Amino acid sequence: MESPERTRIFVAIIVVVTIVAAIAMLPNTEEKAQVLLSQGRVEEAMELYETKRETAQLNPFEAYSLAGLYLAHGRNGPLTHLLEDEIAIRPQSDWARPMLVERYRADRSYGNEARILTQIFARTPTAADYRRLIALYRLEGDRIGERATIELGRANGLASEHDLARLERLKSTPVLDGIAQWHSSEPVDIPSEQETPR
Repeated sequence: MESPERTRIFVAIIVVVTIVAAIAMLPNTEEKAQVLLSQGRVEEAMELYETKRETAQLNPFEAYSLAGLYLAHGRNGPLTHLLEDEIAIRPQSDWARPMLVERYRADRSYGNEARILTQIFARTPTAADYRRLIALYRLEGDRIGERATIELGRANGLASEHDLARLERLKSTPVLDGIAQWHSSEPVDIPSEQETPR
């Protein structure tokens, strides 16, 4: 082997060892992941976050970063579980719920979309969320959820005369054995394409 070639190999080894050592010396997962991402090593950055998540709780920035990576790379299942965990750990999270609503809407998981959108609407009632919730509850056949939404809409000046008339009908119609209520308070697994009714 020629001397210049040995020198290039030696320099390359030193560069690789220096980069690995520099990453190892960084104080936290967040900074290590940012270095990996700056080098285009996306899969390694995701694995770093996932490894930490198996043994410890991600901080808000780490959770947000991992969610962004999952979203960008179409990893919808892990994204959904990460977002559900985030709102369970940090109920005041202001970014996870809207992203989760979009996920469930895209998957046509309407019961889950309603569950999360109801949490958003209770904190920040808007006309758009109000109308969407009513549509979702009607789609799910959940008269209890629809009634609660209209009552909250009325309290926030969002209910129309038609909504108030509907509210009176809902109050006068008994719910038989809870049939009209969407029962699950837990996330529902989204069926695969093969299991989805056509």
